[in-house]
This record gives sequence, structure tokens and C-alpha cells, in this order.
Amino acid sequence: MVSFQILIFVIVIAIVMVFRFRKLLAGGPVNKNRIIIATISYFGISLFTVFSSFQVGVSIWYVFAYAGMLIGATYLSHRFVRDSIKIWKTDDGKIHAKGGNIPYVIWLVGLVSRFALGYIFIGPDYFMTAYGSQKTLSTLAVEVTLIVDLIMMLGVGTLAGRNIHLISKLKNFKAE
Repeated sequence: MVSFQILIFVIVIAIVMVFRFRKLLAGGPVNKNRIIIATISYFGISLFTVFSSFQVGVSIWYVFAYAGMLIGATYLSHRFVRDSIKIWKTDDGKIHAKGGNIPYVIWLVGLVSRFALGYIFIGPDYFMTAYGSQKTLSTLAVEVTLIVDLIMMLGVGTLAGRNIHLISKLKNFKAE
């Protein structure tokens, strides 16, 4: 049962990585609604994952550190992602974009690390019962969880900053 849960997790992450990075490297059609829905999805997944930290011993006061990391990463990513995103219009009139891959890598590393740590510190039932259990972790485990959660907030913040910049580029591109 334990290896089956790990196998499902690895397969899902691999599928997401392959399809997402293929689109990022080759470029694909973009529009404002898709970008907003994707950003909300990444944010929701991250919040859902980080929320479990408060149930295993991380102090609720760290929500301010998480928010600070999220806001700071969004701002800095929006400022520094400028030249890494390329936008063009195809013959059929659709707008395509590619680039800005680093935020996805950061977010994915944070997500995979968070699930791996949950599995290591909480045990094999982490994937199924993380929100039903009230297990308290050791001090080292809480500190490592905090660091990984901050990496995930960094990742979702950089994704949000990238996507905000992409939306502003789309507006400017359509105005030209």
C-alpha cells in the first residue's frame, strides 16, 4: 500500500512536469483567463499543502513569514522576469508565450520536498491522512518543514509575479 501511494505521487508529478515544461519550452497559447486560473490553482495547492504544517507543530505566527515570502517573491519576480518571457502572434491570430521557467522549478521543488518531508516525518499515511491527524513533530522536523514551506511560498510567489508580468505583457501586446 505504501509503495502504491508513492508510485501514484511520482506518476502524477512526472505527468505534470512533462506537460508543463514541454509547453513552457516550446511555447503555447495564452490568455488572461487561463493565466489567472493557473495562478489561483498553484496558490490553492500551495496553501492546502502548507496548511498541514500548522497541524503538526509549526506555530501559527509563521503565517506572517509565509505571507512576507509570498509578497516579496511576487514583487521581485515581477520585476526580474522581464526579458525571459517571449510573446508572439501566430498566423491564426492566437497569442503564444514561452519562457519564465525558473518559477516553475522553484515551486515544483518546494512541492515535491514538502510531500517527501511529510512522508518521512509523518509516515506512509501522510498522503491520505495529513488533514485528519494531529501528530506533533520533533523540533528538527518542524524547522525543516518551515524551511520547505518557505521555499514553496517562494515558488508560488515567483509564479504569481511571472504571471502578473505575463498579463501586463499581454495587455501591451494587444495594444500595439
